[in-house]
Amino acid sequence: MTIDALVRQAPMPAVAVAVFTRDAQLEEVVHGVADLETGRPATRHDWWDLASLTKVLVTVPAVLDLVARRRIGLDEPLGAAWPGARHAPFAGATIAQLLSYDAGLPATVPFFREGADVVAAALRRRTVGAGAVYSDVNFIVLGAMVEALTGRPLTEAAGRHGLRYAPLPGPAVATERCAWRGRLICGEVHDENAAAMGGVAGHAGAFGTIGQVARIGQDWLCERVSTPALHRSVRECWAEGGGERFGLGWWLAPTRGLGGPRAGADGYGMSGFVGNRIWLEPARGYGVVVLSNRIHPVRTPREPFAAWCDELLTTVADAMGR
Repeated sequence: MTIDALVRQAPMPAVAVAVFTRDAQLEEVVHGVADLETGRPATRHDWWDLASLTKVLVTVPAVLDLVARRRIGLDEPLGAAWPGARHAPFAGATIAQLLSYDAGLPATVPFFREGADVVAAALRRRTVGAGAVYSDVNFIVLGAMVEALTGRPLTEAAGRHGLRYAPLPGPAVATERCAWRGRLICGEVHDENAAAMGGVAGHAGAFGTIGQVARIGQDWLCERVSTPALHRSVRECWAEGGGERFGLGWWLAPTRGLGGPRAGADGYGMSGFVGNRIWLEPARGYGVVVLSNRIHPVRTPREPFAAWCDELLTTVADAMGR
């Protein structure tokens, strides 16, 4: 089956797929309905909520930039790198441990229900044990650290890569009808903690078009995001927990099967709750981006989306002769 045919059979209201190599964009296919309430079709110009892709497309490059400029070190404790975090229970965790989800923090906490400052609440969290655990809390803290050390909002870090936090300059793809906010979410971040932070956070909140996200994926594949040494660190400085392997921000193969049944040993990627995925195959020389609104207008089981992604990634691997 062709990629175009697969996209037309996707079990999500709208989906965009891009396939690229280091020097070429091979596929860009957009299909479906951006907003079921209006019936508006999705187009290549639409802005998609990137959810947790924000971690690796905005926050990781911003932290690596601080490392490259010797403002902080990967092995430096958080409390030493950022005085504002010196009293945090996890202040002794290194920047690398925070990036690789190995600071002992819980996966997620509904800070938005507490009605308090989200960053302050995150900095008060107690550690919960050893072993890496995929966590939004790490990146809430890292995003705040970037803003504090640079004196610049994360909106600027996103803008350097062509991404945006809301408000957006064009039409957006709708996500969930949010019970907490009492309305359909379109053009504003779906993640509630990020929404409670004004929509700008290190773990979620960025938006991008399919073309922009594919170009950033290509930059990662070409090791243009940071220095060659730091790019190597992204996959060499890794942590493990619960059968999962994490690089600096990214999931490493074969974690959660994000790369599909035929993922390469050096593959790495990230997923987003709203129905997004990026997967990079350095040795094989290609990458894939999936953007969708899986949770529109309500949350549905992930299994159909995951099975569809497996078929897509297998189709791409076959097409690439891998």
